[in-house]
Amino acid sequence: MAKRTAVIDIGSNSARMAIYEKESRFAFSLLKEIKSQVRICEGAYEYGGNLQSFAISRALTALGEFSKIARSMKCRKLLCVATSAVRDAPNANILINETKKRFGFDIKVIDGGKEAYYGAVAVRNMLPRYGEATTIDIGGGSTELAKIKNGEIVKTISLNIGTVRLKELFFDKKTPFDKISNFIKKEIKAADKEFNCENLIGIGGTIRALGKMFMAKSRHPLSTVHGFEYSSKWALKYIHEIASSGVLDLKRLGVKKDRYDTIREGSAIFEAFIRKLGAKKIITSGVGIREGVYLCDILRSCGAKFPHNFDLSLERLKEKFGVDKKQSQFLTRHIERLFVELKQMHGLRDSYLRPLTAAAKLESIGKNLNFYQEHLHSAYFVLNSLNYGFTHQEKTLISTIIKFYDKKITQNDIFLYEKLLPPIAELNWLAFIFSLIKILFEKGAVKPLSFSFESGSLHIKTAESLYLAKEPVKKMFKPEVFSIVIHDNQ
Repeated sequence: MAKRTAVIDIGSNSARMAIYEKESRFAFSLLKEIKSQVRICEGAYEYGGNLQSFAISRALTALGEFSKIARSMKCRKLLCVATSAVRDAPNANILINETKKRFGFDIKVIDGGKEAYYGAVAVRNMLPRYGEATTIDIGGGSTELAKIKNGEIVKTISLNIGTVRLKELFFDKKTPFDKISNFIKKEIKAADKEFNCENLIGIGGTIRALGKMFMAKSRHPLSTVHGFEYSSKWALKYIHEIASSGVLDLKRLGVKKDRYDTIREGSAIFEAFIRKLGAKKIITSGVGIREGVYLCDILRSCGAKFPHNFDLSLERLKEKFGVDKKQSQFLTRHIERLFVELKQMHGLRDSYLRPLTAAAKLESIGKNLNFYQEHLHSAYFVLNSLNYGFTHQEKTLISTIIKFYDKKITQNDIFLYEKLLPPIAELNWLAFIFSLIKILFEKGAVKPLSFSFESGSLHIKTAESLYLAKEPVKKMFKPEVFSIVIHDNQ
């Protein structure tokens, strides 16, 4: 298996290359990402879909640069796929043959179903798990949908409606918006009711750009667009305003200049699908076809799916920083037991166990940067690197639990992230459970502990001496009034 792999995606509007490095059987990291707005489909729709010579020339120049960079970074494998504009072009062989001749790699032209599948593979492996969701990937020449149920991709569809196609057919000609809207509604009728879903996961540049605008508009405390969630009811008015505006209005609406070209077209398509599919929640994906191609390559023997208990970002951070497995296992096991034993007092949802145990597995990753204040370093790494498989709420919670180890959390401590965190009382319970087990471990606990809560006291029993733990445990902040009694062999 190649340690470094380059994946190139030739879309209708842009060509992009991502370079990945495999770090273990399943874990990998993104080393580099490059984009070139080659507009391979420019002028094609007016000439029967044929790629124009100037567009082919631009694409070949970009592919040559991509190939050079991949070689310089010692990539042993290069995978290249082309989508809508190339698959629709009667003269696509000109680009394919010239690429092979000049640079020595093949372009694999994929159909719309495969394009939708690759996007769905990326989403189901690299976003939090949703019981049911529909993915939408708005490209320059086409739009793909995929339905995911319980981790399985059950249906895909590709429709010949994309941003560049709309731009050249309507927007450049200043066609009235109601006519454009009617055209879109007609084109997307082929997407049947099976794609209807409350959770709509958006892939592609248009939806990422909209996500960033909504993050700024709502003063979202995190900067990572991947996994950002928002209400369609809240956003639809704004999306419609962008879609129906003139180019000169885009700056006022907060659109960045590099998105002027196709943001109105993409917004018009997005609005139509949100309404048609009955979506209530929009989830922004920072991953798509390139990640899907790569995952299908490295997970060939697993059905293009990570094992159920595998979390990419978590495992990657553990690999990167060399977490002590015995420590991680001790903390995880005993945090789970203590959470269950104290449930009669804290009354917390079982869903909190996932972020609690993730905190147990990642609490020491900052130690490799500096022993002093390691919990602060660990919290920073979690907040900025735990991007795949966890919601923004979950990773903020994990970071906060680690950051405020053995401290009472106040409202002032969390005011920047308050909208993503649970109520302060619940937060202090989670921090207490985490902190108690960590203190016990740091002060010498190695053998299994047992817990029981009786008559207002938490009893901790062990077959070893925990003399060093008794004083710091006595001083701990507790979210409610109760005593902690340690029964050791002293």
